[in-house]
Amino acid sequence: MRLLQPALAALKRPIVLVQPPYAPQALALDALGIPPTQLIWIRNTGKSADALWAAEQILRSGCCGALLLWQQHVRSEALRRLHLAAQSGETLFCLMRPLAAAQDASPAPLRLALRPAAGGLEIDFVKRRGPQRDAPLFLPLTPSLLQRHAPLDRPAPAPAPARSVLPELVG
Repeated sequence: MRLLQPALAALKRPIVLVQPPYAPQALALDALGIPPTQLIWIRNTGKSADALWAAEQILRSGCCGALLLWQQHVRSEALRRLHLAAQSGETLFCLMRPLAAAQDASPAPLRLALRPAAGGLEIDFVKRRGPQRDAPLFLPLTPSLLQRHAPLDRPAPAPAPARSVLPELVG
């Protein structure tokens, strides 16, 4: 989600999540600048065909700013239908699939393979318009807790003033 955050935060229309692997967290979305009230969550129905049908209808209607769909297996006919529906509207469409699906054919003009790396994310361009990119792109990601807060410069505490001790107390 952090990779898509700039695009999602700029949207003014609803954002639909279809079958995400985890329940959306309102506080995390708010921290990313995505109002939780802008989110529509379609839970896992257990039937891939239902999720694909819902995604296609959302894309065809053009009612949303973005559609994020998570699927394990998608047949090529379904990919083609989703691609055509996405081209007909102005909805940002992202299909998340397992890394093993990178070797499968797809009509999508941009396909990325994402892998976690120390301190960030490694992005392989599986398919893109223009010349092929052989080397992966490294995107540094700072932990989200450190992003919103700048370090504070605090002055060193002033030394405690010297105290005078009454002569009666000394020795």
